[in-house]
Amino acid sequence: MRTTLQISIDDLPDGVVICDPTGTILAFNGALERCFGYSHNDLIGRKIEILIPERFAGHEKLRETYAQNPVSRPMGSVQRIFGRRKDGSELPLDVSLSKLNDQGDIICFARDASEHVRLAEEIRKSAYYDPVTGVLNRRAFNEDLAEAMSGLDIRPNGVCIALFDLDHFKDVNDTLGHSVGDKLLVAFCDRLREVMHDQMRLYRIGGDEFALILPTCADPQNAYAFVETVIWNVRKPVVVDAHEITIGCSAGVVHAPENGKTPDELMSNADLALYEAKIIRGRVSKFTPDLREAVEERFALMPELKAALEKDQFELHFQPQIDIRSGRIVGAEALLRWNHPNRGLLTPDCFIDLITASDMSISVGRWVLTQACAQAQKWRSLTGRPLKVAVNLFPRQTYSKSLVNDVTWALADTGLSAGSLELELTENTILDSSENFIEVLGYLRGLGVTIGLDDFGTGYASLNSLTRYPVDTIKVDRSFVSGSAGKPESQAVLRAMVMLAREFGLDSVAEGVETAEEAQIVEQIGFNLGQGYIWSRPVGGVEFEELLKAGRRKGMAGMEDQDGGGAPHEAQTHDAARSVSA
Repeated sequence: MRTTLQISIDDLPDGVVICDPTGTILAFNGALERCFGYSHNDLIGRKIEILIPERFAGHEKLRETYAQNPVSRPMGSVQRIFGRRKDGSELPLDVSLSKLNDQGDIICFARDASEHVRLAEEIRKSAYYDPVTGVLNRRAFNEDLAEAMSGLDIRPNGVCIALFDLDHFKDVNDTLGHSVGDKLLVAFCDRLREVMHDQMRLYRIGGDEFALILPTCADPQNAYAFVETVIWNVRKPVVVDAHEITIGCSAGVVHAPENGKTPDELMSNADLALYEAKIIRGRVSKFTPDLREAVEERFALMPELKAALEKDQFELHFQPQIDIRSGRIVGAEALLRWNHPNRGLLTPDCFIDLITASDMSISVGRWVLTQACAQAQKWRSLTGRPLKVAVNLFPRQTYSKSLVNDVTWALADTGLSAGSLELELTENTILDSSENFIEVLGYLRGLGVTIGLDDFGTGYASLNSLTRYPVDTIKVDRSFVSGSAGKPESQAVLRAMVMLAREFGLDSVAEGVETAEEAQIVEQIGFNLGQGYIWSRPVGGVEFEELLKAGRRKGMAGMEDQDGGGAPHEAQTHDAARSVSA
């Protein structure tokens, strides 16, 4: 050997290999032999490239370049490379190089960096991945979003962001524990991955909030349709530790550069879209320029709304429900109004979303129950017969432990019989309800309270709702009734819904009946009850009593003229309106 080393290379813990200027191996130590699995005869006289994977085809040229100017390179200053073991497997290496003698021999120290790489990967994962779900985290999202938006000037398609928020996730944690909650988050991510495309990236950016980057999204409508698919896919019940849970979620969608030219601007608008979606829950909302103004206006209204209950500014209006064949009033739906001190009487579209999204929906819902029961008991005294009042439940009431007490107290306090109260829920509200809500409904139904499924046909699981939940009445959404005249396909849908109700032994209510022709259609199809402006607009308690006393409909509004004129107005009456009897 042509070296004059003062110590034996076999005493060194790192692998050592010595080559001549042509790359021929002259010597190596035991540490390198153990690391690579080669024997003495395997390596001596062979080119150093035997230790380099074949995919690094340019190594020989790099070696020759170094041999011409063999500057010492300590470990850490040389880019990490990969070595090839005798069995063909690869390992990461940290190396250092230096000239050994005047003959141009090169000494190379090689250290197995596998453990370092493993630790670095763990650190990277902890920095960029969520430990619960295994998806990317908020730090990764911020960096990836900034990178995606930095190329918008050269990327014609733009980029879409979807924010997801799990509905009622806090209630799952509070009632079933954080272990179940964590498993539910994992199940949500698994469901989302089932429909994700290859280029999409999923991130957990908050406790129950997730983001999806769609990097090549030319049409925001495609993103909207995809997110709707996601919401549908994740709604399927999942069993976690013997608990069957439905994962409801809401989503907001934005598109860059249309909805924001910077990450901060885009995320601000995405938050607004998500906020809009969460008001109703279980849906997706797209950001539009007028959305910010609408949300800010609602926020400004919130302090006044919180004081409205204390200042007795709420009142109930009632829309009669009619026995279609007899024309008799058999009940009414209670509808909330806000008698605002400055803006006058406000309809629900101005404020109901704010109540729905806040904790005050529990107290407002309790007030509505009591007031509605009191009115129904008053009607009984007035007419000598029971009339049913239908009360819409807020979604948060379905999670409230006080619901049973609120209902039983309202009945006891007013003296109303349980059979005169119907609780109305939408399909989405039922799907998003707590695990034991079926038992709650069963208990209330056992008392005699009836359960109505509102807006039937517009939710995610109409048939499943009928088979799974204790329901007495379906209220077919007005979208199926409106304009059904002259539309055989719409009438076929209505006919199928009535047949379905009969098969399940349920009452059927047609909502949104506005014309005499529509009233005739729902009667011929076989609906039990009808509700709509053809009979009466929603009226105050006193005016509703007048309807009962007079035995005919008063104050009807919102009809077009018989000759096909104008839009609904609550101050008008209509000659073609059907008479109703008390």
